[in-house]
Amino acid sequence: MSRRSSIARKLILATGLTMGVLLVAAAGGVALQAGGSYGVALTLLAAGGVFMLVVLIALAVTAKAVVRKPLDGLSRSVEALSAGRYDQAVHGADGNDEIGAVARALDGFRHSLADGERRRLENEAAWARAEAEHLRQIEDAEADAATKAQAVRTMGEGMERLAEGDLIWRMREDGLEGEAVQASRDFNTAVENLQATLSSILGATRGIRAGCAEITHAADDLALRTERQAASLEQTAASLDQITATVRRSAEGAERARQVTISARAAAERSGVVVSEAVEAMGGIEKSSRSITQILGVIDEIAFQTNLLALNAGVEAARAGDAGRGFAVVAQEVRALAQRSADAAKQIKGLISESTEQVGKGVKLVGETGETLREILVQVVEINELVGDIASSSKEQAVSLAEVNQAVSQMDQVTQQNAAMVEQSTAASHALANEAAELERLIGRFQIGAEIHEMPARVERRPAAAPQRPTVAAPTRETFRQRYVQGANALKVAPTSRPGEWEEF
Repeated sequence: MSRRSSIARKLILATGLTMGVLLVAAAGGVALQAGGSYGVALTLLAAGGVFMLVVLIALAVTAKAVVRKPLDGLSRSVEALSAGRYDQAVHGADGNDEIGAVARALDGFRHSLADGERRRLENEAAWARAEAEHLRQIEDAEADAATKAQAVRTMGEGMERLAEGDLIWRMREDGLEGEAVQASRDFNTAVENLQATLSSILGATRGIRAGCAEITHAADDLALRTERQAASLEQTAASLDQITATVRRSAEGAERARQVTISARAAAERSGVVVSEAVEAMGGIEKSSRSITQILGVIDEIAFQTNLLALNAGVEAARAGDAGRGFAVVAQEVRALAQRSADAAKQIKGLISESTEQVGKGVKLVGETGETLREILVQVVEINELVGDIASSSKEQAVSLAEVNQAVSQMDQVTQQNAAMVEQSTAASHALANEAAELERLIGRFQIGAEIHEMPARVERRPAAAPQRPTVAAPTRETFRQRYVQGANALKVAPTSRPGEWEEF
């Protein structure tokens, strides 16, 4: 250690001398530049430079001899540390000089590096184990992800098929594990249940559609029939109104006829009395006619006797000659007067005979008239009773017809309400049929199997055709169709049955 220190001091001294020579040379050069020639100064500088070079070479050789050996040991130790040989001790660590301190520091650094390397190796081993575990986990995760991806793809394909309406496709379990298998089974079960449900719905929908078609057709026929019935009831109500008015008028006429028959009975009774009096009067006239006939007979005899007397007077006047001429004239006049009296009496007698005959006929006819009037009176009494019965019956019929008319009016209102309900039911059946068709169309978008798509054809009931009824004239009042059928005709479809069907049910 002391030797190395002396060597170092010698090197420093030599270095100091060299620097002194250089300074001297430089001073000489300056002096020469100041006062001497340029060549001398240049010579001095060259000599100083050569000397400096020699000194430096000597210093290098001495330093190499003194410093190289310990530095070579340190270099080898550093190379060993660089190579990772941390178990090799540092050369020169036992020295007391600066190189020994450096070697000891390097040896501590070696120990630190050795501990670090040991920890690094331990960490690398732990990291390798963790990396292996991580790789295993990654592989497991990748395998699980692949399985899940396969399951997701399978589920996606199933969902896509389901979205397209394919209920026949089933999810396979190939390549699936764990929960994916259960999920595929649940999916298949759900699709099977959905297929069965939609199949049942489709069958029910078709049944509903077929039933709706029958109901719609029946409702159409029922609506038409109800319309006709309502029209018939309206016509019947109008006819009953007229009949009621007619019966009421008939009842009033029967009452008036009863009053007239009562008056006719009274008149017939009075006519009977008058006829009786007329018969009595005719009898009196006949009796007076017989009396007049007798009187006329007396007058006729008087005229005959007067004529005979006048004839005798004329004969006596003729016998008297001129004296009896005036008396003869008087006798002639008396005779003429007696003749005219006889002629008048004869005419009166003939007239009275005819009158008597006519009076007899009149008496007979009046008698027959009286008998007829008595019969008429009896019949008038019977007619009065019959007319009274007819009037009572007409009143009862009028009351009954009024009640029937009221009942028919109520039936007309109920029928019109029923017709409105039938129209609403028809519209509802049409709407239900359309909804069933739409539901069937929507369900038809799903593929649920060919064996389910086809269903047996529904057999329609074909009722027997009814005989044609006479057409009832539509009433003048507004019909129920004009009041209630709004929007129903827009939903009507053409009936599928033949004409005449559903005429009677």
